[in-house]
Amino acid sequence: MYLILRKTVRMALHLYCGRIRVLHVEALPITGPLLLASNHPNSFFDALIIATHLDRRMYFLARGDVFRKPRIAKLLYAMNLIPIHRLSEGRSELHRTQGSFERSHDILLNGSSMLIFSEGLSVNENGLRSLGKGTARIAYRAWHGNEPIPLAVVPIWLHYDTFHRPFMDVTLATGALMHAKNEVANSEPSFLRKFNADLKEHFVATGEFADRHIEANRRNERSSLVGKVIVGAMTVFALLLHAPWYFALRTFTAKRTKGTVFFDSVLFGLLYITYPIWLMALVLITKLLGSSWFEGMVVALNAPLWVYALRKYRS
Repeated sequence: MYLILRKTVRMALHLYCGRIRVLHVEALPITGPLLLASNHPNSFFDALIIATHLDRRMYFLARGDVFRKPRIAKLLYAMNLIPIHRLSEGRSELHRTQGSFERSHDILLNGSSMLIFSEGLSVNENGLRSLGKGTARIAYRAWHGNEPIPLAVVPIWLHYDTFHRPFMDVTLATGALMHAKNEVANSEPSFLRKFNADLKEHFVATGEFADRHIEANRRNERSSLVGKVIVGAMTVFALLLHAPWYFALRTFTAKRTKGTVFFDSVLFGLLYITYPIWLMALVLITKLLGSSWFEGMVVALNAPLWVYALRKYRS
């Protein structure tokens, strides 16, 4: 399920977003345990961007309250998510967090990759917020526990040019790797403080690297007038074909997620799930308007291309 979702979600993201840039300060290791430590500006959407654009299969640490319903929890576990419970969810839930850290350690011990959002909470803004201790605790046990792991920590910086608007540009930058040899442990509390200070420096450096690249690309972007006219004409068809479906879901999502950071995550999920249904509806609508089934299929099969043209025009 993970690999199928990864491929289809990646394609869908390139219709939902404008540009998705992936930058690397240092090449990621092909094998070996990795702890991917990211900032968290856009809720679950962040995990989708990272999982589909970095070439490592990964597990994810996610907020524990979304695992409360058994059916949803079963699906989340199948997609490699691991719950992390917080004090705000009740003291009775905190004992489960130790089990999640044990699971995380075993995953890294087996040479796999783990994604954690080091700020903990998500806020729709591009600045860096205070770091929690979860990333540092995982690194401490991996480097200084009873079973040391040759773990590399990868700082990841996500930048969105806007939130809650169509075809937002996303930049994903990975920074310089952090290794055990650079993190001396006199005691666990002192290690946690030192590690978070170093991780913050890596986040800032990676963010500055991403900003320079974004600015350089902004200055160099040009497109021909003829290209704009052709793509602009195609966008008219995209708007006519998709407006009823898209704006209905957008309005529904805006009401359900008002005052939260989940707008892009929920809207993308609804669009991803319902788009095949909408394409079948386009075939039926085309038939009812007097065209043949074949012509309806041609319209439906070309609809994603027109969305891509709309994306290029808006970008």
